[in-house]
Amino acid sequence: MFWKTSKEKKNYPGFPTLPDTLRIGAIVSIEPGEALRYEGLDLALPLPQGEMVVEAVSGMELFGLTIIRAYVKTGERQALFQFQQQKDGTVIDVNCLQVLQEIYPGSESDWGQWLGEGGLIGGADLTSPQGATYARDWGDGSYSPPFDAQEKIFTAPDSAPIVVNHKMMLYSREIADTQEFMLLSADEEPGQALVRCLTGVVMTPQALKIF
Repeated sequence: MFWKTSKEKKNYPGFPTLPDTLRIGAIVSIEPGEALRYEGLDLALPLPQGEMVVEAVSGMELFGLTIIRAYVKTGERQALFQFQQQKDGTVIDVNCLQVLQEIYPGSESDWGQWLGEGGLIGGADLTSPQGATYARDWGDGSYSPPFDAQEKIFTAPDSAPIVVNHKMMLYSREIADTQEFMLLSADEEPGQALVRCLTGVVMTPQALKIF
């Protein structure tokens, strides 16, 4: 008798090499001590709480680093954990980011306010909808063009990814003894183009529990 064996599914070309236990379907949570560190601070958004399911992962290259993102389900707001990795796979740190606002520019003129010479994405300072001021972290001078990156988002390891082209700029502000970041990104993705404003903080890899 010949036993039938199912063929192991292969990852789709370009599927990223993920840190250790990270995978689609994994459960992640922020360690209580790390959450306590940010409690009571005037963050634009409080950190996501509880256990979160990883619904998608992605990879992209930026400044010589491999950036891995884990998109999680948390209430009605989109959140992600961004792992900054060296070429050998060593995780330097983890960003916890949440979408604060999405803007859909309706004309070339509207897009020019964001991406044109001297546009908002690249200006020296950024003012959030709540009135907080953030200073630009990347580039020099009164204006610096946004940085390009292509992200491939996978909802399954063996399926084709969603490709998103970013034009990004990072800003930050000091709060107590830490920093809060604001990432502005003009995104082109299947079926739409928009500007996303993401806010968050940087954590050590040990601050995130994955199982």
